[in-house]
Amino acid sequence: MQPEILAPVGSRESLEAAFAAGANALYFGLPQFGARAYANRFTLEETKEIIERAHLMNMKVYITMNTILFEDEIEEAYEQAKALYEMNVDALIIQDLGLLHLLHHRLPALELHASTQLSVSTPEQIEQLKKLGVSRVVLARECTIEQIKACVQTGIEIEVFIHGALCISYSGQCQFSALEYGRSGNRGQCAQPCRMSYTLLEDGKEKKNVPSFLISPKDLSLIHDLEALQKIGVASLKIEGRMKSPEYMYEAVKATKKALEHETITKEDDQKLEVTFNRTFTKGHAFHQTGKELMEMQASNHHGIKVGTVIAVKGKKITIRLIEDLHQNDGIRFEKENWSEGCHVNYIYNKQGKLVNSALKNQTITIDGPLHVKVGSHVKKTVDANLQDEVKSILKSYHRQIEIVGKVSCQGVGHPLVLELSDGKHTVRVQSQEMAQLAKSKASDPQTIEKQMRKTNTSWARFSHIEYDVADDVFFSLKAMNALRKEGLDALKEAHLCFTIEKERPYTYSFTIQDAPMIFAQIEEEYQKGKEDVVWIAEHVSGAKKLARITEDEGFVVRHLGKGPIIFNMNVSNSYAIAALIELGYEKIGVSDELSKEQLLEMIDGFRARYHQIPPIVPCLYQKRRLMLMKHCPINTLLSDGKRIGCRLCHEHNYLLKGKDRRTYSLLGDSACNMRIFSREVEDRFDWLPSLRKRGIDSYLCIFVDESKKTIDSILRRLSDEIGLE
Repeated sequence: MQPEILAPVGSRESLEAAFAAGANALYFGLPQFGARAYANRFTLEETKEIIERAHLMNMKVYITMNTILFEDEIEEAYEQAKALYEMNVDALIIQDLGLLHLLHHRLPALELHASTQLSVSTPEQIEQLKKLGVSRVVLARECTIEQIKACVQTGIEIEVFIHGALCISYSGQCQFSALEYGRSGNRGQCAQPCRMSYTLLEDGKEKKNVPSFLISPKDLSLIHDLEALQKIGVASLKIEGRMKSPEYMYEAVKATKKALEHETITKEDDQKLEVTFNRTFTKGHAFHQTGKELMEMQASNHHGIKVGTVIAVKGKKITIRLIEDLHQNDGIRFEKENWSEGCHVNYIYNKQGKLVNSALKNQTITIDGPLHVKVGSHVKKTVDANLQDEVKSILKSYHRQIEIVGKVSCQGVGHPLVLELSDGKHTVRVQSQEMAQLAKSKASDPQTIEKQMRKTNTSWARFSHIEYDVADDVFFSLKAMNALRKEGLDALKEAHLCFTIEKERPYTYSFTIQDAPMIFAQIEEEYQKGKEDVVWIAEHVSGAKKLARITEDEGFVVRHLGKGPIIFNMNVSNSYAIAALIELGYEKIGVSDELSKEQLLEMIDGFRARYHQIPPIVPCLYQKRRLMLMKHCPINTLLSDGKRIGCRLCHEHNYLLKGKDRRTYSLLGDSACNMRIFSREVEDRFDWLPSLRKRGIDSYLCIFVDESKKTIDSILRRLSDEIGLE
C-alpha cells in the first residue's frame, strides 16, 4: 500500500498548490493552539469548507493543535477540538498530554495523532500513547531507519518527515527561544536561536577558523529514498513548510508523488526543489548522517542554486558568467566569503549591451545590481520568476476532480430518465421530472445523452465510464438531462460527505494517589553526590537512582513514556496532563519549566478542585535550564570527524557557545553523546515554596550541572531548612 503524501498548508495559495500537485492529505492550524503562530492560519468557518472540499477529493485533513496548554486554555482547546470533530476532521495532531487524555475520555471517536513535539522514538513510548487513544505517531526526526521500522511494527500508523526544515533539538525539548527570547517553541512562537550565529569558546578562549552557524542543520530531503520508507510500512510521508511558498509546496508534493510512482526524479526536479527553498540537503538521522553531513554551518538562510560567477564590476554594472539560465525578475544573491547581498534582476544586458529578458547558461551578461559586489562572488538564484509564473498558471487552470461511474436508463415513452451514480463507496439513484416523449425527429440516444452527462466542467467529479440502457425512440429535453446530471451529482456529493457524530461522553476519570515526600537531586558526576536523605538521580553515577535518557525505556526516573515510577520532561502544564500520566501508571510527575508561578498554582488548584487530591508533582526549584537536547555534537563536528562516538571532548575542556549578543551557553554531552545546551544563569524558585507548601506540595527537584559539591550541599541544606526536613 502506498503511503499518503501529507502536505503543509499555510495560505490559500499553498492550499491550491497541494490540491493541484496531488497531495493525499493536508495539515494546518487554526489561530489558536497550533505550533506555527506566525503562519497564515484558517478560521473554523474556512476549515469546514476545506474539509468538505478535501473529502470530496478523497483527501484527508489533519488540524495541528500541537502546543502545550495552560490550565486556563485546556477547556477552550477542548471546545475547538469538539467543533472540528463535528466538522468531520480526519484527525488532530496533538502535543499536550492533557488534551489527549481529555479527548480520549470525552470524544473517543475523534482520531488523535501524537505530534513530533512529543519526541517519540521507541515502541514502548508508542504503547503508552495507545492507552491515551492515539492512532498515529509522528516520530521524532532523530529516529534512524531501524528505529522507524521498530515503531512501525507496533501496529500503529507511523508518520515520518521526508522534506523540509529540521529542528536541531529534539522537538518539544527545546526551551532556548522561550527562556532567552520570551517566545516558546512549545507554544508555536520559536525565535529560531538555532539559526543564529555563534562562536565556540574552549576554556574561555575563542576557537579560530570555525564557521558561524554552529547549531543550524541542513534541510531534510528523503525524496530520493522513499522506497526504503515504503518497504518498512510507513503510513504517511510528511512535508514540512506551513510558512513556505506555493511553489515550494507544489514542487515538493509533485516530486514525492513521482518518487512513489517510481518515476525518475530529474536534475530539473531537483533544481526546482532547491530554488524554492534549501539550506543544502541532508538525509538526516534516518540514514545515519552526522556532523558535516547533517549541518550547514556557513549560512542559515535559503541557499537557492548557483547560476554563475561575477567576472567584472563597474559601479552597479555587474558582469556574470552564467552556468544556469537567468530570467528577468529572478531573485539572486551575491556571496563571497562572509559577505552576501541580494537583489532582483530588473535589467539584463547581453554582450552587445542590448536589453534582453533572459539569458542561457554559458552566456556572459551584465545586470544592474547592488554596490560593493566583488569579482569572484558566487551568484545564486533564490527566486525563480518563471517557476512562480508556471505554478500560478497551473493553479489558475487546474481543477481537481474524482472519477465516478454512471448508468443511464429509461424503460420507454412515459417513463423517466434514471441516473445511477457511484464513487466506489456510495451509490445514488435519481430520476428526471420530465417523462420520455416519443421522438419526433432525433431521439435521445446514448450519444446525445452522453454529451450532456459529460458536462461536469468545474464540478467535483467527472465520469470515467457511463453505461446506457435507454429504449429506442425516446426524447428528453437538454434541460431535463442537465438537471438530472446536476441532481445526481448533488445527491452523490451529499452521500459522500455524510458522516455520523458520536455523542460526547461525560468525563468521569478518577483515581487514588499514594504519595510520599521526596527531594530529588539530579547530578552529572559522582563527586557531586552527597548526603543520603536526598534521592540522587543521574544517568551514570554509581549509587544514584537511574535517570533514563529520552530514548531509554526504563529507569527510576524516565524522561519519556517508559517504565518507571517517576517521569520528568514531558512538558506537563495543566491538570489534565497530570491525570494522563497517572492514567499511564506514573507516581510522581515533573512539571513544565515554562509555567509561571501563577500558572503552576492554577494547575494545582484545578487538579484539587476536579480530583479532590493533591497532585503528585515535582516542581524544580533550582537549575541552570537545559535549553536544547541534540542528537548532534558541534564540538566533535568542529574539532574531530563529526562521528563523535564516546570521544569525551566535551568533558575534557569547558566549552561555551557565545552569541552575537555576547550571552554564553554551556555545552555538555550526556552519557550517550547527546549534546545539551545549558543556560549559565541559575533559575532559583525558592520563593515559590510558601505557596506550593500551602497547597500541600511536598516533593521537589534540584538540577545540578557543573556545581561543586559544596554548592550542592548548601542548596540542599537550604531546601531542607525551608520544608522542615531533618
